[in-house]
Amino acid sequence: MIYSSFNVTDPQHFKAVEYPRVVLEMELLRQALVDMPEAYKADIFISYLKDHCINSAWVSDNPVVTRQALSENLATTHIERLFNSCRQNTEFLSEFEDYFKNVMSGKQ
Repeated sequence: MIYSSFNVTDPQHFKAVEYPRVVLEMELLRQALVDMPEAYKADIFISYLKDHCINSAWVSDNPVVTRQALSENLATTHIERLFNSCRQNTEFLSEFEDYFKNVMSGKQ
């Protein structure tokens, strides 16, 4: 079970600089996944780290990344805690997910 450890409130916005451990985990995750197929890579990890479930179509389209997500071999505790902490702030959550996708695609 992942416990909330960040205090995310409305109308707070996601600012990466405020979450250095999350940023570090995301960069290590990006590096670990860099040579894996791109199809739904960020979506698979967002879905798994946020809700511990993955869309079955994504599983079929990218089993390599799905196996990596389900293996839990990568350090993602802070990412999961931030997802858990921002569930009630949909704007923050959306900004965090966009940032996550940008990091995974190498745009951040």
